[in-house]
Parts: sequence; structure tokens; C-alpha cells
Amino acid sequence: MTPSGADGAQAPAGRPGPTPSASSGPATPPVLTPGKPIRLARGALIAEVQPGCGARLSRLARRDTRGDLFDYLVPLGNEPFSSDEWPKAGAFPMLPYTNMLRDDTLHWRERTLTVREAPVASSSLHGWGLRREWEVVDESSHCCVLQLDCPAQPEWPWHYQAYLSVTLDEHGLDMQLSLTNLSTQEMPAGLGLHPYFRWPAGARLTFESEALWRSPSEDIRWPSEQRVHVGPMEVVSVGGGLDTGGRSTWFAEVPSESGRFDARIDYAGGLRSATVRSDNATWLVLHSPAGRPYLCLEPSTHRVGEFDSDHVVLTHGQTLDLSMRIDLG
Repeated sequence: MTPSGADGAQAPAGRPGPTPSASSGPATPPVLTPGKPIRLARGALIAEVQPGCGARLSRLARRDTRGDLFDYLVPLGNEPFSSDEWPKAGAFPMLPYTNMLRDDTLHWRERTLTVREAPVASSSLHGWGLRREWEVVDESSHCCVLQLDCPAQPEWPWHYQAYLSVTLDEHGLDMQLSLTNLSTQEMPAGLGLHPYFRWPAGARLTFESEALWRSPSEDIRWPSEQRVHVGPMEVVSVGGGLDTGGRSTWFAEVPSESGRFDARIDYAGGLRSATVRSDNATWLVLHSPAGRPYLCLEPSTHRVGEFDSDHVVLTHGQTLDLSMRIDLG
């Protein structure tokens, strides 16, 4: 597709962008290699951030009086990984949209955009922020700020800039994500944050939502079955999974009364907990495949699979923000 009238210049040399094949053989996705992390510490809490691996929060843990660490998130580790087959670990930003687009396609006004970076990427899952190296623009003992500049390209013919700040205090961690349209034309936009919490057998999740949606099967990942619910929901882990129907993903609408999400994990024994809060997300995606001991609690600004109609429109210079607070007990 050749964007007409859009800021559709290719990414300059040295800029993050699609990685073309260097030979006549099939293209392969870029490989991300964890390096020396940014280490944050406050009281008994520690956090690590990998700017070169999609601005991923690679560890979030508490050190007890004996020096032992309790990891709230699944730690990332040190092994290189494909940008298309990332470890189910840490927490990463999703932008300029979240989760999936139907058929990797965006219908924008009178145009149809194939957003997948073919033939490099296998899909457009979760956008491009997690596949890029971010620049560190500020760093201290308890906070860091990362920047991502994405020039327009055929797969996304808008120039945008993103910032992610990660701040640790003695009670938990704040992640603040922003996206600014630098193009002259209006741009559709969405944001999300994607943590992988440890979800061992016996852990308990509680949350509230205005309505709970589910996909009809694991083969169809769109929220299509609505279940209106009033009052708290509770799920107890048996080592992975969310329901007896074998479906790994739920989609929760923000409670209309409070206007924010509060989802709490209590770990077995009652000694540790993690609470995810977001004041400006409209959806919370809950994801835990059966047999996999992790739980994703993903605040998002739009409904999965409905980005064609459910998005924010940013004019030149406008910014979209998303926050996530993780309180740790």
C-alpha cells in the first residue's frame, strides 16, 4: 500500500523500523537480546528495565530480611529471543494499538492498511513498541524514562513518539505510557500495558467489572459473548487457566461507578499480594492459558479486535496517556 497524502516516508537509517531481509532467503524477525538492565530500588522492592527489549519491565520483586527474593512478575531472564516469539515474562507497553487487529488490517476512513510488517513479522499482535529498542532519556535510583520515536512507514503511515516512565516507591510501582502524534494528519491510537504476573496454584484473583466478555473458543480471540456482572469476581488458580470452559482470555469493561480497575492477586499463604489499578483504561484483558502459571492483567484504551471503530483520534501534537499502578503487599 502506498499512503496517499500521509506522512509515509520510510524510517531513516539507524531508526527503529522494520527489519528487511538481507538476502534472497526468507526474512526472519529481529532478535532482541537482554543486556545490562536499569536497576531501580526503593525499600525492600527492586525493579529492572530492559530498554533494548521493547522497554520491558524485566523484574519486579521484594527482598525479605534473609535476602531472598519474591518475584511478583515472571522474570525475563538473559536469553535472546525473537521479536515475534517473546518470553511470557515481565511487562511491556503496547502501542500504537493493543492486542490484535482483525486480519492484521486497519480500515481507516477510505483506506485499508495492512499493518503487519510482512514478511518479517508473523502478525501485528500488540503493535511495535515491544519489538523496538527504546532510548533512555532519564534515570535515577528509583525512576527511569524511556523514549521511542517511530517515523511513518507503509505499515503505519503516521509519525509518532512514545514515552514510558517507570517509578518505584516503597509500596509499589507506577508505569506511565504516552503516545503523541507527530504527523500532520489525524492518527488512530490506542495504548495498553501487558504484565505477566506469577499465577501459581492456590493464588486468588478478585476484580470488578461493568460487564465481562469472553471469546467463544481458543481459536477465536475476539470478545463476543457478554456476561453482565454486578459485584466482585473471584478466580482461584489451579496452575493456570481462567474458567472450566478452557478459555484463557476474558475482557472486562471498566466499572461505571468507580471508573477505574482494581484487580488483586493474593498469593497462597496470604503473605504477598499485587493489585493492578488504572484510572484511564476502559478495558482490562485477563489472560492465563491452562497449564501455564502466569496471569496477564492488561489495562487497555480500546476493545480487542474493534480498533476500526473503538480508538482515540489524535490530531497533530495531541497525546494519549495510559497509567498502571501496581501496589505490592
